[in-house]
Amino acid sequence: MQGEQGEIRSAGPAGSTMRQEGWTAGVTGSLVILAVEDGDPEFAKAIDEQLSVVTQWWGTDPTTEPGFVQTVLRAPQERHEVEMFLHTSGIRETAEDEPLVVYITSHGAIGTSLRHFLILPGTDHARLLATAMPTNEVVTAALDSWARHVLVIVNTCEAEGIDVELKALVRDLARTRGEGTLNVLATTSARSQVMGREFALILRMASEWLQDAAGITRPHLSTMEFLHALEHATERLNEERHLALPGPRAVQQARLGVRSPTLPNPGYRPRPRVVTGAREEVSADYDELEYWLDRASGRVDSDDPGWYFSGRRELNRQLVRFLSGPAGVLVVTGTAASGKSAVLARAVTLSDPTFRSSLRYAAAVSNAPADGVPPAGSIDAAVSARNRGATSLIEAIGSRLGCEPDRSRPALDPLRQWQEGLRAFFSGDGETVTVVVDSLDESSDPTACIRDVLAPLARHVAGTAASGTATIPAQAPCPAPDAAQPPGLAPDTPAAPARGLRLLLGIRSSRPGQAGITDAEPGGLLRELRHAFPQAQVLRTDGDSAPTDVAAYITALLSGTALDTDTAALGSAAARVAAHVGRSFLDARLAAEQLRRSQGAALLNDPLWFSQLDRGTAGILEQDLDMIADDGLDKAEAVALLRATAFGLGRGMPWAELWPAVAEALLGAPIKQADEKIRRLLESRIAGYLTHDTEDDRVVYRPAHEQLAAVLRRWR
Repeated sequence: MQGEQGEIRSAGPAGSTMRQEGWTAGVTGSLVILAVEDGDPEFAKAIDEQLSVVTQWWGTDPTTEPGFVQTVLRAPQERHEVEMFLHTSGIRETAEDEPLVVYITSHGAIGTSLRHFLILPGTDHARLLATAMPTNEVVTAALDSWARHVLVIVNTCEAEGIDVELKALVRDLARTRGEGTLNVLATTSARSQVMGREFALILRMASEWLQDAAGITRPHLSTMEFLHALEHATERLNEERHLALPGPRAVQQARLGVRSPTLPNPGYRPRPRVVTGAREEVSADYDELEYWLDRASGRVDSDDPGWYFSGRRELNRQLVRFLSGPAGVLVVTGTAASGKSAVLARAVTLSDPTFRSSLRYAAAVSNAPADGVPPAGSIDAAVSARNRGATSLIEAIGSRLGCEPDRSRPALDPLRQWQEGLRAFFSGDGETVTVVVDSLDESSDPTACIRDVLAPLARHVAGTAASGTATIPAQAPCPAPDAAQPPGLAPDTPAAPARGLRLLLGIRSSRPGQAGITDAEPGGLLRELRHAFPQAQVLRTDGDSAPTDVAAYITALLSGTALDTDTAALGSAAARVAAHVGRSFLDARLAAEQLRRSQGAALLNDPLWFSQLDRGTAGILEQDLDMIADDGLDKAEAVALLRATAFGLGRGMPWAELWPAVAEALLGAPIKQADEKIRRLLESRIAGYLTHDTEDDRVVYRPAHEQLAAVLRRWR
């Protein structure tokens, strides 16, 4: 029987076309598979399972660029068939820019010389040199090709036995690869049998883990990340089946931590970018926009594209007036959960030229009230101060404006270099620019951000007030700015800037007449902003119109539900809920979601439910947690998993091993099958309490609002 050899272009059966010269033109990756059978039908099935997952992982899915052409030699009988395959496949001549992956699965053995051999059906164990295939001849055929990026996976008996000989052979490689990655993985130790079905399961589990828990957002993995996924899967398989598999390890490694085109990330899911990068941090995210577009599509009797685009009209008008006017400062402020970030995100999103030119969102833009749509390109940079210090914030602003830190004075620390860089930027020619800074109160050091980042920009803004807004009222003078502030950057430095600045700031504050640490106590943030920008305008999101806006928001959220029988009934339900949630858009959304799940009528007739609404976010969350068993989750574990995200730094908590570990620490007990329980949580009734983001090429999770995070951190 002759070995079966073929070239395939997808994760299906091998085809019959054998490639004779090199690789197919235009193909960006190659997968070469050598699968040696032993005549046992069960071993053949095990190979089938391996090849199924391998060809799926290194397939031609357009979301895992580059695609891979797959060349397979299946069931060779004798050594010369493998040698001919190495010649005819062109593996040694793989092009420099073509990622090469080689997968070897077979029985194997280590000879007395410590050389590793592939065992073929025609092998005479007394004559390994003549009748078996030296494994490293296949490995080095790949490593000594022209390809800069090579990955070889050896899944055989005693695979680790290739190590000694390979270490000597790699010294004879034709050349160095510079920025390339040459890695060889062995799946078994020197005294263990080939993993057939087991390695197929490990690969499949690793792929599943990479698709959610790992949270890696890049299209390609590093070899270290790939090994970590395999180790995680091996540990899980050992636990589930009471095994003691050692797991794969690298026997030849080069730049393990560098992402490689040989390793497509099965968890990579490219998502449309809603706005350009300079505005992305504060804009509405893709999920939010899709939600409102979906809600709008269910209202066939209206051309309203959704409350997100049409609600809070007066606030939006005032914001547009500021963005259309001269240089100045506008502070958007209000109590917790009163919609400050949503108002800013809407303005940032609608100002973005990419968003406005998108056919998908064309109706949203055209149907939004014209006087509530900012001019295209009117916002140049938008950043969040959440969990940022002064240096991080000024770097975020400066880099988005396209300016550079002043490297000519290396004695200056990075903060001062960026201060000098921004001063040079605003001293140059150019039109007035607009910068949005949201969540100032959520900075790791708000006072430093105001003193060292925002205050030095004061001389680039004008103090005129726009119609419909109020100047921050004068109060007792604030302490003088920090004496350490660099010369020439103080806000009162007399200079005529060549480039103006509109500064749009989002910050939480207590309502007028109510004491709050953010503005009433000495050193409060609004006092510091008042000192830096005496003529700043203020726009409150919790004013007299807020209850009406909350009711309109609830109406939009409930449209299309069982409560939407007529306009009067829907309006009455929304008004009743709004009366209990006050000015909190967060509580309004959570209450509306409970109504949507329950069909509404029962809860609207339940005094206990309204008493829970009166308790605010904590009361609504408690009610959802009381029903979490319906989603297959334990309440105590669900609370721990939710609370863990509230302690994440930066933009959120990555999943992987960290989220389960923090949850277990908070719970004070292990959480069995934690990954599966996190998956259930993200599909449960409390999924709406979380939002996700991206940081350092990882998906991260955090509470949907800082007020909710504060509730969770205090939860007992």
